[in-house]
Amino acid sequence: MVEVKGSCSEDKMWNTAHEIAKILVQEQQNIEANKDGIRSELGKIVAYLRAAINRNKSEAGTSFFKYLKALVDNSQSIKHSEKTPSYYRSIHKACNQHLIEFQSNPDQILEILGWTFRLFNYFKVTPLEDFEELSALNRKLEIQTAAKSQDLKLDDEIEAEITNKSGNKVTYKMFNTFTKTVKEPKKSQLLELGQQVIVKITETENGVPKKVKYIRHK
Repeated sequence: MVEVKGSCSEDKMWNTAHEIAKILVQEQQNIEANKDGIRSELGKIVAYLRAAINRNKSEAGTSFFKYLKALVDNSQSIKHSEKTPSYYRSIHKACNQHLIEFQSNPDQILEILGWTFRLFNYFKVTPLEDFEELSALNRKLEIQTAAKSQDLKLDDEIEAEITNKSGNKVTYKMFNTFTKTVKEPKKSQLLELGQQVIVKITETENGVPKKVKYIRHK
C-alpha cells in the first residue's frame, strides 16, 4: 500500500481559481498597474480563512464571507494605503461571484484561493492571452509530478481524504494536491466529510489515478 498524506470536481475548483485570478489581476492593472497589492491582501485573507478553519470548520465558510464584507465596510479605517479599499472591494466582489457556492466547504475555498494566489505570478511574465494555456499546463504538470513521485500502479491502495459528498458521489483528495469524484453507490452512506480512507486505483492515465474506489477506513 502507498500512503499519501494528505459536489465539486477538481476541474471545477481549478477553473474557479483560474477565473478569480484573471479577474483580480485585471483589477490590479486597473487600480495600480505593476503592483501586487491585491495579491498581498489576498494572502492575508487566505491566512484568516486557514485560522478560521482550525478554530471551527463548521462556521468557517460563513465567517469568511462576513470577514470579507467587514473589510470592505471598514476599509477606510484599516487601510494600509490609498488603494487598499479598492483591493478589498475587488476581492470581495470576485469571491462573492465565484465562491459562494463553496461556502459549506471551507477547505475547498482555501484550496481554490491558494491556487489563485499562486496564479498571480504567471501574469508578471506572461501575456494575458497566453495565461490560460500556460496555467493549465502547469497545473497538469503539478498533478503528474505529485502522482509519479509515488510510482503508482493499477490496484495500488493509497490514502485519501473525503472532501465532498453529493448523493452517491464522493470526492477523494489525494497527495494533498488533486481530487477525483466517483460514484460509491454501496459505500457512500458510510462515508463522511473529512474522513481519512484507503482507496484503490482502478484506472490510470499517464501515471495519474483516473478512477479510484473506496476500500476501507484508515
